[in-house]
Amino acid sequence: MGKIKRRINGIRKLINYWNYLYYVKNKPIVSDYEYDQAIKELILLENRRPDLIIPESPTQKINVNIKNFHNSINHISPMLSFNSIYKYNDLINFDNKIRNMFKINRIVYCCEPKIDGVAVSILYKNGKLKYAVTRGNGYIGENVTNNILNISSIPSSIENSLTNIPLLLEIRGEVFLIRNNKSNLFNERNSVAGALRKSNLNISDKKLLGFYCYSANIVSKELFFDCHYNLLQHLKLYKIPINKYISCFTNTKDIIEFYNDMYKKKPLLNFNTDGIVIKINSFAMQKKLGVTNKVHKWAIAYKFPSHEKITTVKNIVYQVGRTGVITPVAKLNTINIAGANITSVSLHNFNEIKKLNVMINDTVIVSRIGDVIPKITKVLLYKRNSNAIKIDIPNKCPICSSITKYNFNKTKLICTGKLNCSAQFTELVKHFVSKDAINIPGLGNKLISKLINNNIISNLVDIFYLQEIDLIKINGINHKLAKKIIYEIKQSKKNINLSNFIYSLGINGVGVVTSILLSKFYKNINSLIISDIKILMQIKGIGFKIAKNIYDFFQDKNNLIIVKTLISKKVGLKIF
Repeated sequence: MGKIKRRINGIRKLINYWNYLYYVKNKPIVSDYEYDQAIKELILLENRRPDLIIPESPTQKINVNIKNFHNSINHISPMLSFNSIYKYNDLINFDNKIRNMFKINRIVYCCEPKIDGVAVSILYKNGKLKYAVTRGNGYIGENVTNNILNISSIPSSIENSLTNIPLLLEIRGEVFLIRNNKSNLFNERNSVAGALRKSNLNISDKKLLGFYCYSANIVSKELFFDCHYNLLQHLKLYKIPINKYISCFTNTKDIIEFYNDMYKKKPLLNFNTDGIVIKINSFAMQKKLGVTNKVHKWAIAYKFPSHEKITTVKNIVYQVGRTGVITPVAKLNTINIAGANITSVSLHNFNEIKKLNVMINDTVIVSRIGDVIPKITKVLLYKRNSNAIKIDIPNKCPICSSITKYNFNKTKLICTGKLNCSAQFTELVKHFVSKDAINIPGLGNKLISKLINNNIISNLVDIFYLQEIDLIKINGINHKLAKKIIYEIKQSKKNINLSNFIYSLGINGVGVVTSILLSKFYKNINSLIISDIKILMQIKGIGFKIAKNIYDFFQDKNNLIIVKTLISKKVGLKIF
């Protein structure tokens, strides 16, 4: 396989995983900026190798499995996204492209704040709210009608004596967490998604959630509008909430003034915003420009810049993960960016240290791109002095003193101690009992560390042999709590989904999505255990590297003993 093909496949898998976490799990782990850069790189590589473009590529559509949705609904038309830009020149290029295409000098753009929340589609039939559905994968979303009906700003019915009510009206907008000047609210999308999935919204949820409509589709054509702005203004007659900052402009200079004004207003708004959305106002022009499987061609999102602060690297510490990867972490003099105190940032790997040319005691710029993930973006070399200390690559694990080695492509430093390394074993246990795995909520991270440090558990099987007498030895665990934890452990053994069990084993590179693929193909764990690399690679989405990781895992005698003991009558995990 060529270098470009490998890179394309790698980026696709990563983006698809990010999409799964974002659209299905509502647990984004990367900033919009990082996601957009990955998409741009994939587009660039696919343009170089158009023969490698496939319909399932994330550049073609949001390829997300929505089987976890309790109740799904097909969208009347796809809920698509927008390409993102971060520079003024990108706005100029977008404007020039549109002008050249239509051969006109005056184009009207409708601009609005880009709200950070959860996109929903709401259908009204004969003026009554029929259903509400999340964006999902753009084509199918999750039914959240009951909770949408409980948000006070969204009318359950629309009526007006001055104008006709369409037989079918679909509105789309953003449900957001209402902010106030006394609160610092982050991860708004997670909070909103969690509230929309509750069986019943409580009073505090209802007060915290707001909604603004940003587009509409009159499915039955009783009314006609020639532009986006006029349609939104008409919706006000139905008491549908529209953001008051929506404005129209005919040149990029005015758009930039609007962008800068919204950036200044950001701390004062009752919603979180990470930029503005710029749409061509004319519906006729929108129709001519059209869409891709993923984005509207007639609109872009112009994102706000990241927040930055200058600080000093006090030290470097090393974290050892579940698979033995040693990650350098920079300890910083505390800085506050956008309301968050930042004391450390991951340097990811030793190649990153080399790339940044960072040393202990260096002065650095730290950014929170998209208000999410802090990272060192630049070393101020002109401030470096004689007390700067070079960061050495450890030849022994900082936890267990086992020899370290690089992986095959020298991107990651690995501790060779495996489960003899307490750090690796601790992370494996945390992974094993997590929600997407065996799901034992009573075994929290602190308790797991104490159980391991006190030599109460030394392998995964030991978890199911725990007794109350073992737990009450731990400081802070009384008899009542110990009984509760033992009960949760016993309950966890019942009705474990095969994909969850595969995921729980912590096989390198086998995440939630790959575990689902394996469970569909093999049907039972014993079939997977005896499989070989050639058969594994027949599964769509599994390449040689992952196949080898799976095969090697079950070839390890210790791993095989643990797995077979877990599914034996002795422990009795019920896997279906």
